[in-house]
Amino acid sequence: MRNLLAAALCIGFGSSAAQAAALHDSPSILWGVSESGLEFGKGTKAGTNFAVPDPAYYLQHGVRLIRLPFQIARLQPQAQGPLDPNFLGYLKKITAEDHAGGAITVLDPHGYGFMDTNGKPRDILADPAAATDYVEFMRRLAEAFAREDVAIGLMNEPHTGGDEDYERIWNQAIAAIRQAGFNGTILVPHAHWSTAADITPQAPFAGRIVDPANNWVLELHSYLDPDGTGTYRKPVASSEIGIDRLTGAIAWSRKVGVRIFLGETGAPPDPTGSAAFSAMLDKIASAPDVFWGVAVWGAGPWWKPNYPMRLDPIDAVARPQFVALERMMAPEMLYLAKDPGAPDIKVSIAIDGHEITRAVDITADRTVAPQGLPVRQKLSPGTHDVAVRLVGSSRSQSAYVIASTWKGLSNSSDALGAVTIQGHSFKIHVPR
Repeated sequence: MRNLLAAALCIGFGSSAAQAAALHDSPSILWGVSESGLEFGKGTKAGTNFAVPDPAYYLQHGVRLIRLPFQIARLQPQAQGPLDPNFLGYLKKITAEDHAGGAITVLDPHGYGFMDTNGKPRDILADPAAATDYVEFMRRLAEAFAREDVAIGLMNEPHTGGDEDYERIWNQAIAAIRQAGFNGTILVPHAHWSTAADITPQAPFAGRIVDPANNWVLELHSYLDPDGTGTYRKPVASSEIGIDRLTGAIAWSRKVGVRIFLGETGAPPDPTGSAAFSAMLDKIASAPDVFWGVAVWGAGPWWKPNYPMRLDPIDAVARPQFVALERMMAPEMLYLAKDPGAPDIKVSIAIDGHEITRAVDITADRTVAPQGLPVRQKLSPGTHDVAVRLVGSSRSQSAYVIASTWKGLSNSSDALGAVTIQGHSFKIHVPR
């Protein structure tokens, strides 16, 4: 059980930049996780050399994106050869599960700028044959997933050259992907390990990307430890570090009009790490015009309990990092309840005079836990009127508005309000 409501009540429904962003008439952010397993280890035996992740937990909790790292050589054992049907089957199965669960899959060739031949890595910048093999691999990958609901990443964390050095190879790969019939989003990696802090208006992404479909975003990664590696050998030093490391890239994105995929980020669950992580997520949520998606590291069954960024539950208890991510994904919520032992109550909800929810049954007891009613109405910045009214035979009873997620957006009149025969109204304020 998520226990998100309890957490929200404890913190007074604070930190609602995410909810504001979700309601603005801007592109929505695809919030999700990186699901590890297929990129682990050496060898080809599933369950022994690598893990096949199961996205069910994350899909059940509302993620809209699953980034799926995998070793290139496992999918294509021989350069220029066919894709391995068994390994392709794992990718296809997970992709289908993601799609059924309402999420897009990001296929992530987790190669760091290298193609493996007989277990030996070949740098696609230094070895022309490796570059040719890489482009052919991307063509085959795109052909296999041309009709699937996926995004295709070009490469995880290339780092042996600059963006201008990789430009030719990326453009060749993009051309091959489009020629294979794939029309979805392509994720172009920034060089230097995809480090987000590199990118500013003064130090822009230097690659000149050509996409016939004009459907690409820039993939950046950002961790919060002092050296930015995500190893967390040293603790997070400041609650502002996550924001600081994205500020330049946000400004660059708005200047040039290219959106960003934050393909890897994460933090340990200590107080400073948690504060920095939440502050960074709030900053991202306030910029839906900039961020195409976010994949938090690291989900997957083989991360040990002491791994600082583990997202899978431990002893059925949700990890703090994932609870923070859930807060970003949740719609606006009204929390209502009825008197103990009273019959179920029906209410309707209107915003600015327009009814958006009719005859909803309130079954929760206010002495135990209120009932969350999702409100996905998009609201422009400014002040809006919310009215909750009793419906039908419920008009002789009382319901209670316990709280709302808009409360953190400067709404101060919902508190604990009784919904009587006259109804209950309050104002919400959505900031710019």
